[in-house]
Amino acid sequence: MRFLTFLLSLIVAAVVGGAAGYLAARHEAPAAASPARGPTTAGTATTVSLSLRPLSWAQVARQDGPSVVTIVNQQAPQQDIFGQVVPGAQDEGSGFLVDARGDIVTNNHVVAGEQKLTVVFSDGRKVPAHLIRADQYSDLAVIRVQTDNLPAPLQWGSSASVQPGDPVLAIGSALGEFRNTVTSGVISALGRTIQESAQVSLHGMIQTDAAINQGNSGGPLLNDRGQVVGINTAVNRGSTTDSLFGASQSVVAEGLGFAIPSGTARTVAQRLMQNKPTAELGVQYVEVSQQLSTYYNLPIGAYIQAVAPNSSASKAGLQPRDIITRIDGQKVTDQSTLDQTIAGKAPGQTVQLTIWRNGSTFTRTVKLGAKS
Repeated sequence: MRFLTFLLSLIVAAVVGGAAGYLAARHEAPAAASPARGPTTAGTATTVSLSLRPLSWAQVARQDGPSVVTIVNQQAPQQDIFGQVVPGAQDEGSGFLVDARGDIVTNNHVVAGEQKLTVVFSDGRKVPAHLIRADQYSDLAVIRVQTDNLPAPLQWGSSASVQPGDPVLAIGSALGEFRNTVTSGVISALGRTIQESAQVSLHGMIQTDAAINQGNSGGPLLNDRGQVVGINTAVNRGSTTDSLFGASQSVVAEGLGFAIPSGTARTVAQRLMQNKPTAELGVQYVEVSQQLSTYYNLPIGAYIQAVAPNSSASKAGLQPRDIITRIDGQKVTDQSTLDQTIAGKAPGQTVQLTIWRNGSTFTRTVKLGAKS
């Protein structure tokens, strides 16, 4: 139990930061020549020539800015405590075009509970959109617009090739009203885990000090070629702790933004665009890093906290406290996570897991299920 408690406190205290950490969507209660990127017409692809040399941030902003949009989510009306119907809340976030059909990738929490979605382009055009499919557990969603003169879609880059210290640029709708805000920074770390909710943990996240604010959720994190290497998702401002005597102490943090790596996002988005469910194993886990492995004398891998009833993992006999060390022969590390590998699979496919349990190692072949 000491190990499990330590891991949970490490994630919650160091990453989530109590009430001061939040998703980067804005919630409002009722009340020099760069590579050419021409517009497209709906259903017509445009070839974009990406530079092999690093671009200035001004060039990247001019090249990619028109493809980044603001998403306005008008939620369904609700009843107040007196039974009267009141207008639903309005959320605002960001997204970006990924094809000439009008598909836009964003975060699930930007479009959750939607009744009416509106996309605002950088030139001020407002276009209705509809949800294709969303995945709560990867916090990704795809919406679609049908309009002419679409900007050229952004190009995916490789999150596997980024390293701490690499320069990055974030574009999004800060606070939902400062559209196409551009901020720059570096990759601060890789392989972070954040706890979005009691049900959702995001693994293998990119940490960046590029300024990310509410409203930036779903916007792209770009490399110096103008390629998407991450999707900005959450920001941490610090933590607040209370003593037994009611006193509180705040720890302020700056430059703690988190992005879903493009390697995961691209694979999941492709299935969402086809309106197909993504695969799942059915476990909640935390990563055993090299540091934790050394401290507790445990193998590096995915430490299972819980196994969902009737899931693929349950049927294969996986148990809490098991550690998955390999999947399909590939080592499970904080930079090559279980989620990233499963994201590349389809429901019904099988994976071979190498599992450590109480000092013994064995393998299991598991048929993956579909996320509901």
